[in-house]
Amino acid sequence: MSQQIVSKRMLFLEDDEELSRMMIPIFKVFVTDVLYAKTINEARMILGTQSIDLIFTDIHLKNENGLNFVKEVRTADERMPIVVLSSYKDEALLMQAIPLGLIDYLIKPVNYLQLTEAFDKCFAKIECIAHKKIELGNGFTYDAIEQTLVRDTEVFVLKKKEILFVELLSKNRNRLITKEMIEASVWESEEMSDAALYNFILRIRNRFGKEFIHAISNLGYRVSKD
Repeated sequence: MSQQIVSKRMLFLEDDEELSRMMIPIFKVFVTDVLYAKTINEARMILGTQSIDLIFTDIHLKNENGLNFVKEVRTADERMPIVVLSSYKDEALLMQAIPLGLIDYLIKPVNYLQLTEAFDKCFAKIECIAHKKIELGNGFTYDAIEQTLVRDTEVFVLKKKEILFVELLSKNRNRLITKEMIEASVWESEEMSDAALYNFILRIRNRFGKEFIHAISNLGYRVSKD
């Protein structure tokens, strides 16, 4: 049986606001933060500025197909746990969903046991990912068990903020890392000044090399590719 996981944040994409008001308090039994979007565009904006651990999305949105959003997510993140919700079983959409590596495909109304099982599967996948060595680029590998960064024969033991930053990079290797994402994940939602961010990135580059991360002016940062 799942219990609340303090560090997990989920994105919930659902166009039915009344249903969302009922579901979000239930979701908060399992996760601390639920970021809600009514449209795919709103969901994109959240993903572009926040660090998200898992996604629940409806398929049948107003004039939109939730699977199209899932496909977008998958182009940037192959590992994100995603649960799809649908008002009815649609065999054609189910066939489209199979290659997308979904955690679950739930038919509404969803009961508490189904939600518990879906969250358990999400957390199990997150735990599995956390126990892998992740290639970051430029010869760097993050060992999530040892919480070390490795390049060739050199092993860097990471400090707390460095661990949180490298984990953020590892979860978003194909996405832009924004200031807001760093503030939420590395500063753990405490206020972060521009000077603090500048000095932190400077220390990261001094320790791991300028090629470790690539800055995109006024936008954010990306993992440098080989």
